[in-house]
Amino acid sequence: MKKQNVYAAVIGGGASGMMCAIRAAERHPDKKIVILEKADRVGKKLLVTGNGRCNLSHIGAGAESYHGEGSGELINILFEKYSADEVLRFFRMLGLLTHTDSEGRVYPLSNQASSVLDVLRRRMARLHIEEICSADIQSIQKTAEGYEIASADIQINAKKLIIAAGGKADYAGRESGSRELLRSLGLSMSRLSPSLSPVAVKNDLLRSLKGIRADARVTLNRNGKVIKTERGEVQFADNALSGICVFNLSREANLGGCEIHIDLLPDFTEEQVLREITTRVQNTPDAPASEIFTGMFHKNLGLALLKASGIRPSALCKDISDKEIKALSRHVSDWRFVCEESRDFKKAQVTAGGVRLSEIDSRTFESKRHKGLYIIGEALDVDGDCGGYNLQFAFASGMCAGDSL
Repeated sequence: MKKQNVYAAVIGGGASGMMCAIRAAERHPDKKIVILEKADRVGKKLLVTGNGRCNLSHIGAGAESYHGEGSGELINILFEKYSADEVLRFFRMLGLLTHTDSEGRVYPLSNQASSVLDVLRRRMARLHIEEICSADIQSIQKTAEGYEIASADIQINAKKLIIAAGGKADYAGRESGSRELLRSLGLSMSRLSPSLSPVAVKNDLLRSLKGIRADARVTLNRNGKVIKTERGEVQFADNALSGICVFNLSREANLGGCEIHIDLLPDFTEEQVLREITTRVQNTPDAPASEIFTGMFHKNLGLALLKASGIRPSALCKDISDKEIKALSRHVSDWRFVCEESRDFKKAQVTAGGVRLSEIDSRTFESKRHKGLYIIGEALDVDGDCGGYNLQFAFASGMCAGDSL
């Protein structure tokens, strides 16, 4: 077994882990720092973010875009020093050029996630940070000098230990076992659930809508209470709803016991929708019901709305009752889908839950329970909305911990 003594070992070669190692090496250029990554190379998940473009930050990142018990206070403290501007300033120093879209999302100018990984790895190489890949960590032991980290073929003795691997699915749906390592240290954790993912729903009509997209307002309700509302493009799948607006509901929706309400004409009031449909029906009495939504929705979407309202697409408009028109109008303005509980992390961009924030010092990310242990990124019970918020937190928490070593 290969043994090595180091100043700091970072478990997890993702965004937060690489950033932490860089900042620590810049602070302690004479000390040995290693990254231990389970995959065969670092940064694999980074390469698939933003559909391969890497939405690395959001210029408007603030506490309101993050979730997890106590996350608001932590984010406020963290971003006071490590804001989006500070993260981007650091990347500019590494040579990365970026551009910001109209929504405040930040991408590399090349629109290639590889550009972000390349500048990080180049900096790590210049700082002589060792990357130990295919390292499947089996145990972590607290010692008098620090921490002993062991796998089947390596043993690392580190004065400082940073855990930057916490996602249930670390990349391309591969399962991560970091939760067991965290629990072995006696750390308290909240339940893990998939977030920023499609939401599985119960509806037999979805098969006919696969691949269809529609601008809509989506609202998540639980027991009659509105949890969150988003506006954007809904994508229909076989047994699920998708799209950025749905992703931003998925943290709660995947827990089950709630409904997603879709308003397919968000710029119309319910009265206006009813009046529009009534007019269309009355103006074309001899036309089949299947033509009611011509010029309004995709044909298959219109057919699904008719079926959901109990109206035969072949029925003539003059035979549609006022009650059926009202039902159709309600489905346009408030189509309801029952969410199913999901533990499928394969399509999730982020894992919600993790080490409780009460376990760490919010100004350093050091464990309150174990001196010299730092927990950052997705290992913590912090997850953000879609749009660069999660990478912003990963980079910022990595910077903070690295500067604190």
